[in-house]
Amino acid sequence: MKIISANSDFDVDVSLDGSKSESNRALMVCHYGGFSPRVKNISQSDDTKLLSEILVETQFSTSREKTEPHKICCHNAGTVFRFLTTALSMRQGEWLLTGNARMLRRPIGELVEALRQFGADIEYCEKEGFPPLLIHGSPVAEPVEATAEITVNISKSSQFATSLLLAAPTLRGGMKLHLDGAASSLPYLEMTLDTMRKYGAKIHRDGLDIFIQHSDYQDVEYIVEPDWSGASYWYEAVALSHNGRAFLRGLRQETKQGDALVSKIFDNLGVTTSFVADGAVVFKDNDLKISDLQYDFKDTPDLFPAIAATCAGLGLRGRFTGVRNLVHKESDRVAAMAAELSKIGVTSESVSDNELIINKIEQLPRFNEDNPVIFNSHGDHRIVMALAPLALKLGAVEIEDADVVSKSYPHFWKEMSNILSLPSLG
Repeated sequence: MKIISANSDFDVDVSLDGSKSESNRALMVCHYGGFSPRVKNISQSDDTKLLSEILVETQFSTSREKTEPHKICCHNAGTVFRFLTTALSMRQGEWLLTGNARMLRRPIGELVEALRQFGADIEYCEKEGFPPLLIHGSPVAEPVEATAEITVNISKSSQFATSLLLAAPTLRGGMKLHLDGAASSLPYLEMTLDTMRKYGAKIHRDGLDIFIQHSDYQDVEYIVEPDWSGASYWYEAVALSHNGRAFLRGLRQETKQGDALVSKIFDNLGVTTSFVADGAVVFKDNDLKISDLQYDFKDTPDLFPAIAATCAGLGLRGRFTGVRNLVHKESDRVAAMAAELSKIGVTSESVSDNELIINKIEQLPRFNEDNPVIFNSHGDHRIVMALAPLALKLGAVEIEDADVVSKSYPHFWKEMSNILSLPSLG
């Protein structure tokens, strides 16, 4: 994808996709509840479509009569893989759960260990602790009368806990889930509990212990909120603009999405947010309140690429902690952003595996259509979306494999074409 110019004085109306995280949780609840999803504003992302297709596929297959396990490929969709690990362990059949080369390097051991605590039969096909998995599925929940007491380590991902929680109401005795390890991405866990409650689950949380009663999920209509993670790239675009303004349709200040913190972070980066009845107005106020930004991404890891790119574009120093788990995403996002920003003269330092410093740069280079800076996507949708708005500062930019944005924000380029000149879109 080549970006040959950018409009630094824009006023745009943006329709964000539905939250992928909310959509996937709602689909899993409906699966466990045994009813068809009635989900409005569901994400159109590749990941959500993939999860929906696989849930339908597995509903009509138990693989009992097959000589080979039923193979399911999750590509590089970490959420899909983790949610299905629990679901398939509780569904009769032999299942081979796999993914692409990157997925095979993303850890799953903590979830497998937790599932084995209440009888799940799961084998590693290759490297211990990593996909692919051979799952000997059986309805393990049915004979459980006492409360299942499970401990899960969430140091690497809160999705390990979410995967278990979504299934918990189906256990006859319910579940007591203890969260172990250094807690990460806890707002996503709160989103899980909120989604479950909206479908009628009875849940009580006491610190690191979560108690879920046995109950039937209720067949209700669920409305997915617009995606705050996707909004972060529009905040970045406004911050890097001369006089930009974006109306982000449907965003609400009151939300369970942890990435809504992006509005407070960018308040220090010269961007003001005004919430109105039907969305959020985001505009450049040119009041840059800091010369360096310090932020801990432990609870909001998906914001890292956009904020790192913004600091680079504004010539700010960024000191970022809580980045340890970014190595386990669709790419190693710390290494990927450091590599791509180095192409425009921005240097970075890894203080530890959990801290990165992005150094300020006095003046960014300028590029033209005949000689654009060429960025690598690293096969990661969030890397692509974070690099694109830098065209507002750099001039011409080319991003390889830019279509990977469909993983979470399929209309990203169409929306961005309102401020970026994209010849390939016509």
